Amino acid sequence: MAYITLTKIGNFGVCQNKGTSNFYVSAYLPEQGCMVYRSLRTTNLEDACVQVRSLVDRGVTGDPAEALVQKPLRTVAEVLDFYRPTVDKQASAETGRVAIDRMTRLMGGQALQSMVKSNFDDFRDNALKEGVSLSTVHRTLTVLRSACKLAANERCLPRHHVPAVPYYMTKNHARSAEPKGRVITPREIAALIDSLDFLHLLIAIVYLLNTASRVGAIIEATTAQIDRIYGLIHLNARDRVQTDKWRPTLPITATLEPWTRDLPPGFIVNWRGQPIGEIDTGFAAACHRAKLPGGENTYSIRHALGRYLLTQGVEPLEISLFLGHVRPPDSIETTLVYSPFSPNYLRSAKSAVEAFVREIASHTKRHNILSPPWL
Repeated sequence: MAYITLTKIGNFGVCQNKGTSNFYVSAYLPEQGCMVYRSLRTTNLEDACVQVRSLVDRGVTGDPAEALVQKPLRTVAEVLDFYRPTVDKQASAETGRVAIDRMTRLMGGQALQSMVKSNFDDFRDNALKEGVSLSTVHRTLTVLRSACKLAANERCLPRHHVPAVPYYMTKNHARSAEPKGRVITPREIAALIDSLDFLHLLIAIVYLLNTASRVGAIIEATTAQIDRIYGLIHLNARDRVQTDKWRPTLPITATLEPWTRDLPPGFIVNWRGQPIGEIDTGFAAACHRAKLPGGENTYSIRHALGRYLLTQGVEPLEISLFLGHVRPPDSIETTLVYSPFSPNYLRSAKSAVEAFVREIASHTKRHNILSPPWL
């Protein structure tokens, strides 16, 4: 066949075969010392040039055959669909899927190349109208940033087509945001505990009180994460990749230690040996029976304990480490103090937590949170 090169785009040529109206892309392969011609499956010169320009934009080199089979990603929906398999492997997969579905629904058809800030402002406003918080909008758009980055790295999206995704949640927003759950007092927590009707809920609350953990870490924790030799509980499972919501390793407090004894292998919080999906329903029902004012959720315990640590003079870094707000320090000076295997590891926070739990225990009448019923 005789090919006529009509124009050059990067290292590729846009060609046409004599006697036909089909267009081809040409590329020289130095390792083979020959030129290859791949059909662009179009008879339109403009479309042919767009395809070849996309190859250059995506950083394709050598034989373009495989890249031509891959459809370049152009819209928000396409890049998010490309990113779904990655999200499915993440610890926060469910949250990621919700974010993808929301963006696909509200702005999926928009071309990435032409997106400007006003497009994202519209998405933000529409999400807020649906009752989504600004912090959720912020986290949702983080998924789009990651999707675009991966697509660009895989040469499925030209880097100059990646939009500038704005940040809507600044540090000032975070500082002024309302707590996720109302901060409750020790007496209210005691009333809540006395209103619990199931052992698995009581176990969950005791672990929350002694760790100030996010509830997901507790309901996913297994007995394998309890290290009774060194007196530690690893809130992050060994095979789980840490996320920005860091799950720390904490000292087992004296008020939690009895609740780590004689546990059957498996999930610490379970229903008849099986893992549970949530405790929010049972928690809310107990709050209602305790006649609390409203606005309480499992985060209320975390907020209450965090505030208590501050009032007890625990230094900010230690509080941040205990709550999982920051990762363990990398510097030699602080690592020696804040190593889980150090006798002084989070000592002040540990003592304050024990005092907090004992104060609550002094108000309970139905359940003894200092000793589990099976001992």
